[in-house]
Amino acid sequence: MQFLLSVITPQRKAFSEKVESVSVPTPDGTIEVLANHEPLFTQLAPGEAKIKSAGKEFFLAIGGGFMEVRPKGEVSILVSRAVHADEINEAEIKKAMESAKSLIARKAKGEELAAAIAVLHRSLLELKVSKRRRKATPFRPQ
Repeated sequence: MQFLLSVITPQRKAFSEKVESVSVPTPDGTIEVLANHEPLFTQLAPGEAKIKSAGKEFFLAIGGGFMEVRPKGEVSILVSRAVHADEINEAEIKKAMESAKSLIARKAKGEELAAAIAVLHRSLLELKVSKRRRKATPFRPQ
């Protein structure tokens, strides 16, 4: 059985199609949603979302946000960002990581330090998701 999954960011609709399941990170751990899941509204943590459709897997690096499972089986994921493995440029990520590490090493403070740490965390997540590119099927962004 399938259900309609929509992954939406402030900039775009990152994914929208019928799927068999989606696994997402929450502050309390990962949850998987299948067809006919009970209605649910939950907070999402930054991490990796895994989508299964037609026996194939898609991976997204997501920012924090929320997920709603509606009674009729539709699932909406609203997140600050969503990047598919095929959209990740490893060279750019590594450059951003080096810049962030440099700021941290120079003992940056306040907002500058917080931003550097956020970039470093986001970059590590995107690198993890990009490694799944070889295993995943082609992505069809909306």
